[in-house]
Amino acid sequence: AGHAIVTYLTAPTKDVFKATIIPRQSFLGMVLPIEREETYIQDKNQILAEIKIYLGSYVAEKLKFGFTTAGVDADFQQAAYYAHDMVWRWGMGPSGILGNYSALEQRRTARWQSNFGKSVISEKLKEQLDNDTQQILKTCLKEVEGLLTSERALLDRFAQELIKKEELEYDEIDAIFKEFGKSRPS
Repeated sequence: AGHAIVTYLTAPTKDVFKATIIPRQSFLGMVLPIEREETYIQDKNQILAEIKIYLGSYVAEKLKFGFTTAGVDADFQQAAYYAHDMVWRWGMGPSGILGNYSALEQRRTARWQSNFGKSVISEKLKEQLDNDTQQILKTCLKEVEGLLTSERALLDRFAQELIKKEELEYDEIDAIFKEFGKSRPS
């Protein structure tokens, strides 16, 4: 429910096509979003929306139960990848540090034998890049907490419907949001 609500309300390029709590492969449930249009590259706002979507389940669990579970593992992994890449690869961190430092670290690893593992990135810079990554994650987390707290009735209603039916299709999902006067952002 957390993923669906965050996707529906914060990701204008995606439609929530299906939500399910039926376990499949290693997933206990999932939301299947589809892109409204074919896109080839994501901008900063789209990447931040992805991070928020991945944090949706964590926040929903904390709101509902007061704690979270290991079920957020894959979601945390994806959110961390996006935040890390924003900072380390694409120059989108809050400090404004530019450069693809992931590539520099990979280059160092590839040349391990020739330079004895010396990094071309200072420890101070690595620390700042890591701090920026955490700042992105924490900012997104705070926004998702605010959203799902303010939409608690919608979250509970959506979760109840998922428990009742196990799978919701696009029209059923859209109807729940319309019940609460919600429409897709443009």
